[in-house]
Amino acid sequence: MSKKYCKDCGLPAVHHVKTWIDELSGILLSQLRLSQKNEFFIDIFIEKTFLFTGLVKMENDFLLSEIQMRSACFIDEARKRGVKFQVAKGPFGYTNHFCAEISGNKIRFESLPVAGYIGKYDISFVDCKERTKKHLVKGGFPVAEGKSFLFWQKGRAIRFGSDKLNFPLVVKPRSGSVARHVTTNIRSKEELQKAINKAIIYSPAFIVERFVENSFVYRATVVDFDFVAVVKQVPANIVGDGISTIQELVKKKNSNKRRGNPHQKNFTLYKIVIDKNTIKLLLEKDYNLQSIPKRDEVVYVQKNPFLKLGGDLVEVTEIVHQDTIQLFKDIAKFFDIRLVGIDFITPDVSSTWKKQNCAVLELNSIPCIEMHHFPSSGTPQNVANALVDLFFKYYI
Repeated sequence: MSKKYCKDCGLPAVHHVKTWIDELSGILLSQLRLSQKNEFFIDIFIEKTFLFTGLVKMENDFLLSEIQMRSACFIDEARKRGVKFQVAKGPFGYTNHFCAEISGNKIRFESLPVAGYIGKYDISFVDCKERTKKHLVKGGFPVAEGKSFLFWQKGRAIRFGSDKLNFPLVVKPRSGSVARHVTTNIRSKEELQKAINKAIIYSPAFIVERFVENSFVYRATVVDFDFVAVVKQVPANIVGDGISTIQELVKKKNSNKRRGNPHQKNFTLYKIVIDKNTIKLLLEKDYNLQSIPKRDEVVYVQKNPFLKLGGDLVEVTEIVHQDTIQLFKDIAKFFDIRLVGIDFITPDVSSTWKKQNCAVLELNSIPCIEMHHFPSSGTPQNVANALVDLFFKYYI
């Protein structure tokens, strides 16, 4: 990957300036938050100002491959029902700002139409991991114990993690999604220090919390309190054929046209990354990159299920226990949010969550719905179609 892209999040390194500013603005201006109605009118004013000056123009002949995949999935489904779209294009290419038009109505939205104006909370409420965790506790939902810190509180965070929570731990930025700058399964103070330093590159605020062992991470997407799709995130792996080396199997899997690099917009799955963690994992099995696994043997080459490391997505909606499906619906209702992504960790999603050591990790107000449309295996779920139903219900 080009050096201009961050190896921890796949975004241009300059993007970290924006994430810091966004987080600091949220901290400093939280008491001055405008109503969503006022924010809407301000957005319209800014849009018209940019259009008038020529800095931004609206285009309708864009390709779906030129915009974020989550937006492309929604737009592709909505066009089938007669909705027309324009996207704002600035000096550096297409933005995430869209205008939908049908039956004389024009609806502006960013990334996805989330009907945020209806709920009793601002939709950004769920994007702050600290506020989300406190609200989940208030509702009696399972969470991993943890605490938020600012970048100058690194010493206090280390003491909290090592002395109060005990290892293993997780460190993550207080805002952000898709595991950007997140470190899991931390087992020493040295690792904790490194994890904190990595998190504060992305955000001035970070969270230290207890790690749930022997579990898998699942992403549930809930639309309008009713439609639920669930995908399992699996660490990067290869399956032996009894002939090829691990290195050859990785190369073969990476040659799949569905896998790209994290900074590319039109991919959900990414190429497997081979690094020192890979070598360590293989050594634990007395393997190396030239070892030949047995036929059908699964060999993990990364410990974390992050997509940016080449992780897989397995659609599992059909096997999720109904208690857990209801849990996801209840969380959406408790936050009064009509589109939400829920990251959930549990040993066995096919069994009731009530009898397991599990936790809700975080919520996302504009979830990556493409994860359900383009899994590496399992039956794809058409989340975009459910979102179009929401669009017609609340906007038209």
